[in-house]
Amino acid sequence: MKKKRVPDKSDLDAIRDQILDFACAKHDFKPETDEFLQNGDWRGVFIVKFKDNPEEERLYCEAPLGEHFIRFGMNIEVDGEIWKNKYEKILQEASGYDVAVCPIPAEGEENKRYCRLYSRAWIPNFSQRIFGLTLTNILDCKKAVLLILQVNNVLNQ
Repeated sequence: MKKKRVPDKSDLDAIRDQILDFACAKHDFKPETDEFLQNGDWRGVFIVKFKDNPEEERLYCEAPLGEHFIRFGMNIEVDGEIWKNKYEKILQEASGYDVAVCPIPAEGEENKRYCRLYSRAWIPNFSQRIFGLTLTNILDCKKAVLLILQVNNVLNQ
């Protein structure tokens, strides 16, 4: 059986450039941070202005050197009390999109929590279509989770 080639720094450079090329064709993407860590991992954050939404989003990208995937993420701010009451529903909704949820406590703010929605794409098959589908999937999941949070806010008022 033929052994797969392990992705290296040149693959990660090419993917970073592809993300900018793909995204800029449809939306306004600007790199905010772009770094290769000492262990070779790549982390990037892109400021995204979607054509159909005036608000800016941050798209977090991580690619461990030598792994066959790249991870994309977007943050959601959640009230701490709502998280305690609705986290199971949020996790269940996100799993339907095949998106992982990583809760992160907000520093110094006990009543707030950030959740990063993560999705992965395989580097060997990375293309404009895969990037578009992955990004759309994260955005759809984010909208669904925000809808859960809005319904909770309406019910509590």
